[in-house]
Amino acid sequence: MSRRRPLAALALVALAVAGCGGGEEPTRTQADPRQPAAATPVLAALAALPDGGYLTGELASGIVRREPGATVLARLPVRTGGQRGLLGLAATPDGRTVWASYTSARDGGRLVVERLRPAPRTRVWTGPVGTALATGGHLLHDPDRDRLVIGVGDLQDPPRVRDPRALNGKLLALDPDGPPDQRPRVLSGGWNNPFAFDRTPRGRLLVADNAPGRRPERIGPGDGTGGPVTDLPGRIAPSGVAALGERRLAVCGVVSGRLDRFEQPTPDAPWRRTGVLDRDCRYGVVRLSDGRLLVSGARDLHLVDPSGRTP
Repeated sequence: MSRRRPLAALALVALAVAGCGGGEEPTRTQADPRQPAAATPVLAALAALPDGGYLTGELASGIVRREPGATVLARLPVRTGGQRGLLGLAATPDGRTVWASYTSARDGGRLVVERLRPAPRTRVWTGPVGTALATGGHLLHDPDRDRLVIGVGDLQDPPRVRDPRALNGKLLALDPDGPPDQRPRVLSGGWNNPFAFDRTPRGRLLVADNAPGRRPERIGPGDGTGGPVTDLPGRIAPSGVAALGERRLAVCGVVSGRLDRFEQPTPDAPWRRTGVLDRDCRYGVVRLSDGRLLVSGARDLHLVDPSGRTP
């Protein structure tokens, strides 16, 4: 079962977010729950640190904090609106190097990746112009290959997803040392919005694809390692994924509002939903160094024990 704790650090974050965002929550009556309301405080960027702490990023303000302690690491010049803003955070296993991905107000709304720590702040990549929906922007560091991985959505231009030369609908590998005009290596394509992905303990990349309308939402490999791509049941709108093992995932959904457990019994079997880990997950999830899950919900940040299950 899930465990919600009154952590002081989480309370500080919640108060700070409510203060700058007005405290309004998204409701199921919105025209499209994937597109946050302008006044909604959203922590869409999370990253774990090796000492048990974590990083949070506010979508609309561009503020990056280290928790516990609410230490501000950066205030990024984000362009906002819809799914634009501060979108991803990543850190090396020792926590000494930190990167962020965001739509930059200084670059015409382009999706950019920058190194925040160690100082000075340094541009790693300048990508395409973000859009109100399906920008992507989730970021992680792959220590085995010393690369950054970023997802780019279809940028509201679905036909370009099929173009191997376009970045639309792709999972990309970046050199963490730049240069800003580097050409990313395509790890996989054909996605609508691969915002929710994570790295398994053995280094596989698994994606939960977010898709609008009647297009299927899917789980599948994001790095060409093979394996089935499975349509998800119902409408979830994946906003975050945490790998619980090689074939076990926790999937957070903007539309479902849940943190679901998905499992793959064998490497060739389809993925299936096997339970609910938490009933307030809206904007993201990350696995901390102690194995617990940090969940960004509509009401707060909270911790979930992934060994439990709610029927």
